Amino acid sequence: MTKQLEGKIAIVTGAASGMGKSITELFTREGAKVIAADRDNKVSEIWDSDQNAIPIIADITDSKDINRIVETAKEKFGGLDAVLNVAGINDLNYPLFDTDDERWNKVMDIDLKAPFRLIRRALPIMIENGGGSIVNIGSYAALRGNHGPSYTAAKAGLVGLTRSIAFTYGRSGIRCNIVHPGGVDTNISDNSGTNYHSEGQKSLSAIIQAMPVKYFAKPTEIANICLFLCSDKATWVNGAAISVDGGMSTC
Repeated sequence: MTKQLEGKIAIVTGAASGMGKSITELFTREGAKVIAADRDNKVSEIWDSDQNAIPIIADITDSKDINRIVETAKEKFGGLDAVLNVAGINDLNYPLFDTDDERWNKVMDIDLKAPFRLIRRALPIMIENGGGSIVNIGSYAALRGNHGPSYTAAKAGLVGLTRSIAFTYGRSGIRCNIVHPGGVDTNISDNSGTNYHSEGQKSLSAIIQAMPVKYFAKPTEIANICLFLCSDKATWVNGAAISVDGGMSTC
């Protein structure tokens, strides 16, 4: 069987766990060389022994680390074909009145500003390579507004960023799409700090009860969509927002 990503070079953020880890696993199996980036030190333990992956301990809110990630792809593998912005946190359902500037800024820095900076740094290399695929991980919250304002606004902003890049750089061979997962079995809550806001979580839980499915997706179910978007099977998919949520966004 032909590997779908044979010869491709990709950057995956959040590669130490959850969706990022599953995407990295799938991409390396499908023939890609992957720069596996995460702020968690265990990214090295996971990927050190994989000849198709280079682990990088990096803080994606730091421009120097963003540069280091992209430069490693070019220096070690010779180019770049795909960027997957997976790393993120949520706002633990804190409503507006309880969202201080610190929480707002932290969510925006990781969920919106970091993808913007990584894409901005990676685009020249991808264009020089003849084009490539960018996949941003959004959230069904961007479509419904049922999380707190910082997470909802950051993911909605990521939709706008995706469309702008798709429109501007499509003529340069760049495809940029966004995937909106629903609930996924990951450790995003652990990475987000403290506890969920009691009233915010109560409101979201009531909505979840009305949804057609009441289970979390496996990270591999999101990884499969990302594989398609970065493969040659998706050459005419650009600027798309794809819900992968078991029907949650129908509610």
